[in-house]
Amino acid sequence: MKTFALLCCLLLSGLLGRSQQLELHYREKSLSEILLDLRDRYDLQFSFDNEQLSNYKITIDHSFQGLPQTLDFLLKDLPLTYEKAGKVFLIYSIPHVKPVIYFRISGVVEDEFSGESLPYAHLYLNESGMLTDRNGAFSWQTVADSLVRVQISYLGYFPLDTFVAGGTVARFKLKPALIRLKEIKVEGLSVVRSEQIGQQAGEIRLNQKVAGSLPGYGDNSVFNLLRLQPGILAAGEQSNDLMIRGSYEGQSQVLFDGFTLFGMKNFNDNISAVNPFMAKDIRVMKGGFPAELGGRVGGVVEITGVNGSTDDLQMQLSVNNMTMNGWLNLPLGDNNALVVAMRQTYYELYDKNQLTLGTSGRTGRGSSIDRYVYPDYNFRDLNVKFSGKTDSGDFYSFSFFRGDDSYVYGLEYETRSQQNQLSYEDEEDNLQYGASARYSKAWHNGLRSELTVAYSSLETQVTNLRESAGQQGGSGTGGSGNGQGGSATSGTSWITDTDDYNQNKIGELRLVLQNHLAIGESQRLGFGLGLTQNRVHYREDSFDVNLAHDENTLTRVNGYFEDHWAVSRQLQVTGGLRADLPFDLDRLDLQPRFSAAWAITDSWKATAAVGTYRQYISHSSVVDPLGNFRYLWTLCNNDDIPVLESQQAILGISWHKNGYLLSVEGYRKHTTGLSRYVDMPDGTGLYKGEAQTKGLDLLIKKDWKGHSLWVAYTLSETKEHFSYFDTADYLRALHDQRHELKTALLLNFKPVYISANYVYGSGFPGLPDDPAVGNRAYQRMDAAVSYRLNKPKYSLEVGVSILNVFNYENIKYDNFVRIPDDQDATLNVSAEAVPFTPAMFVKVAF
Repeated sequence: MKTFALLCCLLLSGLLGRSQQLELHYREKSLSEILLDLRDRYDLQFSFDNEQLSNYKITIDHSFQGLPQTLDFLLKDLPLTYEKAGKVFLIYSIPHVKPVIYFRISGVVEDEFSGESLPYAHLYLNESGMLTDRNGAFSWQTVADSLVRVQISYLGYFPLDTFVAGGTVARFKLKPALIRLKEIKVEGLSVVRSEQIGQQAGEIRLNQKVAGSLPGYGDNSVFNLLRLQPGILAAGEQSNDLMIRGSYEGQSQVLFDGFTLFGMKNFNDNISAVNPFMAKDIRVMKGGFPAELGGRVGGVVEITGVNGSTDDLQMQLSVNNMTMNGWLNLPLGDNNALVVAMRQTYYELYDKNQLTLGTSGRTGRGSSIDRYVYPDYNFRDLNVKFSGKTDSGDFYSFSFFRGDDSYVYGLEYETRSQQNQLSYEDEEDNLQYGASARYSKAWHNGLRSELTVAYSSLETQVTNLRESAGQQGGSGTGGSGNGQGGSATSGTSWITDTDDYNQNKIGELRLVLQNHLAIGESQRLGFGLGLTQNRVHYREDSFDVNLAHDENTLTRVNGYFEDHWAVSRQLQVTGGLRADLPFDLDRLDLQPRFSAAWAITDSWKATAAVGTYRQYISHSSVVDPLGNFRYLWTLCNNDDIPVLESQQAILGISWHKNGYLLSVEGYRKHTTGLSRYVDMPDGTGLYKGEAQTKGLDLLIKKDWKGHSLWVAYTLSETKEHFSYFDTADYLRALHDQRHELKTALLLNFKPVYISANYVYGSGFPGLPDDPAVGNRAYQRMDAAVSYRLNKPKYSLEVGVSILNVFNYENIKYDNFVRIPDDQDATLNVSAEAVPFTPAMFVKVAF
């Protein structure tokens, strides 16, 4: 008890000491005098600069509970602070913190003559690297200096190196390497490349101006340029989809001005779904793409359309063996422009009897007999784009697209027994729409935001009709077959065996908000939200009887966050996370992604990327009892149609110097969630599968004096396994191409331009029971020569192209049909790829 009482006394005395009441009654006394008086009256200890504190005069008449409260009041309006060290109170000056001054710079990169913005241009600002957005705009801030060095490079343009003051909103104008006006001469020491590769993992940037110099009709120049890049399938001449690094149909996305192009049939690849007059920039991401992009497990191709010129009226017209293509640019005021382009099959120049679509031959007993098939093909499309920009750096645009084509061929032949006459007709109609509206806003704090609303759809209708005619002994009336009868003479009875109709429509609505914020010289953040809705409709009829009719909708919201960090000028890393929340699937899909680029030297650069990707629509394959393949758009409901998922890893190294380019990139990809409908003896079943892809892309390129030569090689393997396989082993996928070699040469002898390209593919596996359809090497060489005349008010280009110079016999990928012949044989109709085809074209621009 004595000990407890002693402790209580000590505690009480300490509390009383701390709460000692101090009386302060001073008038115009210096702070130093006040502290000395307090020291003497209350036995306190201070440490301070007497000369400094004597400068502060204080008048006070107040009481305080304790010294800390007293000092807080005395020093509250003075540049002084205090702290306690033992029993001594130290009073000293508040350290002076120099305010941080941010110098911000923003602007847009444009073509000097046309005023077109240049998307994804490369910038170095005080040696800190970054890219412009799709509108050619950027924002950046620094605390280092009010004067910023700006270095800009863009494919097909001469580099710009300049200095600007901080706080500037500027327009940086680059001079193109090819200028239409003869009177303007541009000279430079820098080499202008026709493509960029090796800057980011899995990414290729293509110069659209080079595409027009490649062999072809001109209407497919965008596709021609893409197909000659490593990792993009060229052999087999796939016309309605891009096959990128072993991806299946529908797993790669083509975006034009923000809306999805699902693809059309496009006879013999001579007409691509993108009008070359409308394309300005092509960005190919073969894999490992950042978190701001999603919804695909293959690759992504972003094509940015031209905005048009606000200076004067412009027109372009192109005529070739297949189509007529017109383009009009109409200025609307000082800041707006309207661009209209239209293509149409030009019937007077198109003689279908001189173009062979394909051959046919029997499989089964006996020898093969060839037949020729001649197609009917019609095509037209329309592009309209309105765009403008404000004085403060905001952009807005509206883009519209409509395209349709019709493809039909018929075949008549005798059965093996020569007792029946059979006829077969295949017709396919495609109708595609696309529209997008965009607004890009530059905020004052270095933030750039872009809102995109886009819609696109593709409707495909396929009709298959097969009829048979057989002798029945004499004249009379024919019977009926399959419920369909008809009259006949001379002992012949016509029987309709099949009359199938399939309709498949897919629509996509996208709402996307993207933001890019510069928070320092070496760090930029990207973040955004989006909503995507897909609607799929399917209908199947036979003999006008509906067999299947289904319509489904899937909506999902998504968000992403990315951190772009320039560790140094040599090393840049990007970490990102994408999240998709599909309604009705009761799941949240997180997709982490990471990429890095390391400039080992000024010439060598290494890149890497890893990531997870998911897709919620599937172009499912359908296999009939004869082994014919067709494809059907479906929604992934995570039940019978699983959500597609891929894990991707990329590692590459590149070398650039003196116009030489060497790029080597290896990749691996594992894709799950494949779906396939297969007709079995016991009915049609839906089976799930997965695929494993690995490969190596190699590109060697040289640009010199306006000429260009490149060699692209891809070594790859894509294997698949479905649950209906008889073996547990993975088998070669239908589109697996082990070796593919591509080379292109472009010679610039102004005003004469000569070009040639060659493609070799080692062959597809073909059907298991008919290897003759596959395992056939693909070879094709094209050549072209053109002459360009440039005048102050107009330009003229005429040229001749020869496709498949040596007339190699090739078949198109996945475009063969098997038709029943007799009971023990079938007839194969294999669509022939481009034969020896001379073509002429004329282009006029005003």
